[in-house]
Amino acid sequence: MSDILQPGTSPAQALAGLGPVRQLGHVVKDLDAAVAAWQNKLGVGPWTIMRGITLHCAFDGQASEPQIDIALAYRGDMQIELIQQHNAAPSPYLSHQKSGQFGLHHMAFLTETIHRDVERLQAAGLNLACDIRMPMGGRYVYFRSPIADEHSYIELLEATPLMKQMFASGIHGATQWQGEGRPVVIRLAWPLKLASMLVRLGTSLRRRLKG
Repeated sequence: MSDILQPGTSPAQALAGLGPVRQLGHVVKDLDAAVAAWQNKLGVGPWTIMRGITLHCAFDGQASEPQIDIALAYRGDMQIELIQQHNAAPSPYLSHQKSGQFGLHHMAFLTETIHRDVERLQAAGLNLACDIRMPMGGRYVYFRSPIADEHSYIELLEATPLMKQMFASGIHGATQWQGEGRPVVIRLAWPLKLASMLVRLGTSLRRRLKG
């Protein structure tokens, strides 16, 4: 994407330089049931479940700490993320759960220039909804969909070395998966254990696949 946006640049033009969509995120009612359904009915796996994540974010400009569990798996280069929130903190996920809007919630792009890309999307008229900053340097940003009456989001994921390692390990694990096995479950206190968890993720997947 060019460093300079021309006047009148559309959201589609601003998004075009971000490359392919790398993640599809779904809000679910019951994380364990959703993982089982994706594995047994859609043939997606293996899964890694992370429990006890507290996100420190600004949602519509107000500080918030949603508590979530997530599950991750891959189909080709695409990461599938399932999300269940457990508290009432304002977030991109809570309104979907309250209204029963379960299913596809957002599409996400990986970027190594997230601060610049956030500014570009804002300049193109996209509405920033949630900004999540991780103490180890990573950042997630949600923009509301520019499509009227569509209550979904566009996410930018900062492509830190840890994030890229997680994707590489997960993609490799999916190519070796035989369609069976229980998810790897990781319980963590966000964000203190996240960095070490990501480093161990590839090893955990390989051990499970061999076993």
